[in-house]
Amino acid sequence: MGMLETRVLDFENVIITSVNENILPKGSAQNSFIPFDVKLEFGLPTYKEKDAIFSYHFFRLLQRAKNIFLLYNSENDSFGGGEKSRFISQLLYLKGDIEELQIAPNVKTEKSSLLEIPKTTEILNKLKEQALKGFSPSTLTNYLYNPIDFYKQKVLGLKEYKEVEETVAYNTMGTIIHDTLDVLYQPFIGHFLTKENLKRMLDKVEELTTYYFKKYFQNADVYTGKNRLIYEISKDYVNRFIEIEIKSLGDHDRLKIIATEQDLEASITIEGFDFPIKLRGQVDRIDELNGVTRIIDYKTGNVTAANLKIADLSRIAEEKHSKAIQVLLYAFLYTQNFETKELEGGIISFKNLKGGFLKVDFGKKDCEITPEKTAAFIISIKDLIKEIFNPEISFIEKLH
Repeated sequence: MGMLETRVLDFENVIITSVNENILPKGSAQNSFIPFDVKLEFGLPTYKEKDAIFSYHFFRLLQRAKNIFLLYNSENDSFGGGEKSRFISQLLYLKGDIEELQIAPNVKTEKSSLLEIPKTTEILNKLKEQALKGFSPSTLTNYLYNPIDFYKQKVLGLKEYKEVEETVAYNTMGTIIHDTLDVLYQPFIGHFLTKENLKRMLDKVEELTTYYFKKYFQNADVYTGKNRLIYEISKDYVNRFIEIEIKSLGDHDRLKIIATEQDLEASITIEGFDFPIKLRGQVDRIDELNGVTRIIDYKTGNVTAANLKIADLSRIAEEKHSKAIQVLLYAFLYTQNFETKELEGGIISFKNLKGGFLKVDFGKKDCEITPEKTAAFIISIKDLIKEIFNPEISFIEKLH
């Protein structure tokens, strides 16, 4: 029962929980538009009178009780916890026979061992099948991030459980933006873009964004609540992207769209392997700006220039270089399928559109992807694939 319900009632055993400050009494928080000074001036009751009422009921409730238990939470990281009530402090001052007892759960720490899966003949055969189908950049970076996830997806063939979306998921939002841009730029493949072309694209953004929202998110109303916010953000991302391209395209710049959502693949041979390794990927956009071919990957998340700086290509097979691995693998695949003189690769981040085209930087603003650099990169990728197929190296869980 509540404190006010105990009026004129006596109990032999009393247990009061949550005897913390700002709970009993509640403190100075008041749901009123009348300021404290105005209440004093006109003789209106304030929190002080309310505290006095609760103080009276509290001590009156304890007056005839034989067994009294007052509980409070001493943890600072929880709601209403940390400081005991002033009523308890007052009792401790007035009474000398109060027994204090601290109760805490007995937490036993156990050393947890990381999950380790040795590579059997069956697993190695599954890996060979995957190699013949093709390793994508996300597959390789998934192994770097957590080999156990790689094992579950590529060896066991397990797919992530797809929950019914009540609000638009972040990856769904990314798909919507990718598809909208793909449709906008497709008519200009093989042609040079002009500012007039880009301005006409702006008229189609809302229609295409709405279409793809309805296509990929059919569970609920797109135009209310959080879904409406995500819809407006997606539309704003595409509009701002095109507006930035209009501003960045100077009078003497020549921007040619080569491909969008381009599927690329190539096979490599590794010493000691009696089968080829296929590498594959889908590039969001390939264009040519003033004679320089650019491999562009769209990211709806936040990416900075620091994420694409590589000091040593021999150490690229590390988790922090996952974005650079993706771009450089696309660049390698492109050079295996098409001839090009100057080549750059990078990311356009929709959360960092002001950053523009973020290039892979090899140090001192050296952003050109040369055959020598792709060769050094592929050596690192081959070493990574050798590790994946090495029967003496188990799949070991990584904790993050």
